[in-house]
Amino acid sequence: MARKKLVLFIVEGINDKTCLESALSKIIDSNEVRFQITEGDITSRNGIDEFKIRNEIGKIVKSFKDKYHLSPEHFMEVVHLVDTDGAFIDDKSIIYADVEEPQYFDDGIKTKNIDNIVSRNHQKRAIIERMLKISSVLKSVPYSVFYFSSNMDHVLHGKANMGQSEKKNYADAFDDRFADDPDGFLELMCESAFAVNGTYKESWEYIKAGNNSVCQHSNFSVYLERYRYVLRRS
Repeated sequence: MARKKLVLFIVEGINDKTCLESALSKIIDSNEVRFQITEGDITSRNGIDEFKIRNEIGKIVKSFKDKYHLSPEHFMEVVHLVDTDGAFIDDKSIIYADVEEPQYFDDGIKTKNIDNIVSRNHQKRAIIERMLKISSVLKSVPYSVFYFSSNMDHVLHGKANMGQSEKKNYADAFDDRFADDPDGFLELMCESAFAVNGTYKESWEYIKAGNNSVCQHSNFSVYLERYRYVLRRS
């Protein structure tokens, strides 16, 4: 039997992995699902810009490859999952409020440091635009990027502004719900009101419009649809 190839998912945090790993491992059972956690949002990280992001992603994948003594031939593809964090909204939709952390709502972002969020959003937009032009990493491994808006908690749990302990509790509950129900997970991701379908390009054009990047949307369905078809036939 041929060795399974790796589908590597790049995610921001451990709770993202908790939510997705069990269900995806059953959905993508012809290949081995693995995760690389970036410990935060690399699109808003200090020192990263649109000219450095390709190299940064390359380093993330290379670190995983070297850790497990792999070669590019072991990879089927790399799938990068990012939070939009309202990156594409108009600057005027970022308003002042006396809050400790930025708060995300369907009509904009509330923060006590408007300039920081405006600057962050401009950085994220430029970086994401460059990421969308990346088609491969490690020279030959296919690469694609999909979004959760305004973040993964918003999409999967309907709550955009959660604390860390709450995030963990919801992630554990989500895993309990879908770990043994890949069909249910696919139905949620592909048929819910938040699912942005169409082509890869069309789904990204959608999230860039108006306040869509702060609302509850995800184009992960564009990626998952191929596996949904396989499960329908099995």
